[in-house]
Amino acid sequence: MGLIRTVIGFVIVVILFHVGMEYLSVAQDTNGLTTALYSLGRLLESPAAALVNALPLSPEQQRSYDTDGFYFTALSAAGVYFVIFLLLGIGRR
Repeated sequence: MGLIRTVIGFVIVVILFHVGMEYLSVAQDTNGLTTALYSLGRLLESPAAALVNALPLSPEQQRSYDTDGFYFTALSAAGVYFVIFLLLGIGRR
């Protein structure tokens, strides 16, 4: 169980680095590390994008949130992975 929590922790860190690089406008082709972080970030955020698009939101809610925006999708992915991280830690004692 500890290994799964560690992997999910690294997933959260990769997503947050991806958000930070996007915010700072770091070019994707700067070096191999930035290319890898951008690619992994997009890959790890894709389930959250599908989940957000599947939610039955009213038109008022859709206007309130830019559900197709990068930051909404990325931060919701980090939040979902964080909830999974917390749920995997429940009952360890």
